[in-house]
Amino acid sequence: MAREKTALIVFPPFNTPTSPPLGAAMLKGFVERELPGWRVKVFDLNLWTFDRLLGALARGQFKLDPKAFPEGFQASVDLLNAADAFRGKNNAAFFDQPELYNRYGEIFLRFTETYTKALTEECEAAEKGGPRSPLVQEFLDAILAQKPDVVGFSMIFSNQLPVGALLGKILRKEHHLPVLFGGSCFADAAEHFLRWYPEAADLVVAGEGEDALKRYLSDPTSPHKVPGAVYFAADGSVQKVEKAYSKGIDYYGVPDFSDTNPKQYFTPEPVVPLLLSRGCYWRRCTFCVHYRSAGLTYRMHSMDFTIEMLRGFVAQGIRHFAFIDEMISPPHFEKLARAIKEAELDIAYYALTKPTKEFTSEKLLEIAESGCKYLLWGLESASQRVLDLMDKGSKVEDVSRLMKRSYAAGIKNHVFMICGFPTETEDEFAQTIKFLEDHKDYIYAIHRGTFGLEPESPIFEHPERFGITRKWMIRDTSTGGRWGYEVSSGMSREQAATVFTAVQPFLRAFNPHARYLANYRDHAVVIYDRRGSQLRPATRQFPQVRFAKAPPTPWADATPEERSLKC
Repeated sequence: MAREKTALIVFPPFNTPTSPPLGAAMLKGFVERELPGWRVKVFDLNLWTFDRLLGALARGQFKLDPKAFPEGFQASVDLLNAADAFRGKNNAAFFDQPELYNRYGEIFLRFTETYTKALTEECEAAEKGGPRSPLVQEFLDAILAQKPDVVGFSMIFSNQLPVGALLGKILRKEHHLPVLFGGSCFADAAEHFLRWYPEAADLVVAGEGEDALKRYLSDPTSPHKVPGAVYFAADGSVQKVEKAYSKGIDYYGVPDFSDTNPKQYFTPEPVVPLLLSRGCYWRRCTFCVHYRSAGLTYRMHSMDFTIEMLRGFVAQGIRHFAFIDEMISPPHFEKLARAIKEAELDIAYYALTKPTKEFTSEKLLEIAESGCKYLLWGLESASQRVLDLMDKGSKVEDVSRLMKRSYAAGIKNHVFMICGFPTETEDEFAQTIKFLEDHKDYIYAIHRGTFGLEPESPIFEHPERFGITRKWMIRDTSTGGRWGYEVSSGMSREQAATVFTAVQPFLRAFNPHARYLANYRDHAVVIYDRRGSQLRPATRQFPQVRFAKAPPTPWADATPEERSLKC
């Protein structure tokens, strides 16, 4: 009898591990069902790295550089206490002591940023022929200990790419293992990544991974049969296989988190991420490229499948969920809420959607009763001219009514906003700030960033329609580069950065529990579930906004995610 083969799916560092990675779990559930001769093992190297570093810190094997952390912090002590609180060992600090949670949230965030930077620099140096760091060698040893026949790297964030690429190169060249890359960050950047790191992978999958992995494992000698594959042919040319998208996504089955126990992550109660649909029903926002990872489609799981999937997780003792769909359409959301209620599922969740007038008071009440604790609304701007230029399809007056309706229904409102969309004036950005100030009694958090020009987006492809007179690559990267631009009117990039920095204290004041809660979406659903009725926006103190003549300053209070918002 032939030995069962192992496909190891690795999720690289660094990202705050508050819940398990979904993509790898989806691959495991599908491929093990479809290919009985293969075992798919998920290795969350990101979580493993946090455990490795925090364990070494607790044993006194290394110390944190205090200069890398804000003044007044006892870096090592605070970080270890934060890890304990986030893992449910100090629920009083997590749920009932906002200032302490805030301290822990900040130190954990700074730790993640510091080691992301350090690991990226180490990997980039090794890629150019420098020495291999001890931590990278530990990564390799941990991967090889799994005895894989094939290694796949599942990528969501660009900061995972340097370490993944280095590991892939070493595994291929020194250990002669086939290596695949896939994930949402390769939707339009697979060829660019392959040219940037030509020795990292046998092939990169641009598009959905389930059928691609199944095809590859069934016949690894025929990459031309793998949907979405990008690879080097024998003559050195880059070959690209057409992407394929299954119309019925129930076919992919339920994600299997058995290799990544949700209870081991840095949230006191486990939160499971799920996709109830693939793609975006709107697909018109001119700054956005996210929907391209699922093709120009919007495909939903059947309601029967969704309810049975949720029921299965509830039976495992999990009741907190992150519905991480690009957006859930209003009609589907209404059906979802009704089905959850009819199934009598006791769950708590958050989701992303678009602020449109279709969300009536009655529908929002039903959504709240189904367990929705907060919604992330794509506001982006409160200037109607800017919204129309973004092609958001929403009206400021409708959003105003919606914030009040949602709050009245018992749902916490989080909103996205963008500063410095091309041709946006300082006065127009002030309209957004005024809108937020006028609705501070109904909004619980602001997820914010400055505009970033994304390759393949409509605004990138047709810059003249948006007042962009010139664009240039500031720095080439493995995902298509960072782009600068000039505009014919409105704020320059530098002016947008200045006003954005100046309003940070005001924007951080929105969360009634702690300033850093907006950085931890999974934490928010757990805290709102337990303390939601006790959190009142009106109790917050808001600093006065004065940004019209703010001097240029560094990004003092903005995280990397806030500096360049991805839609």
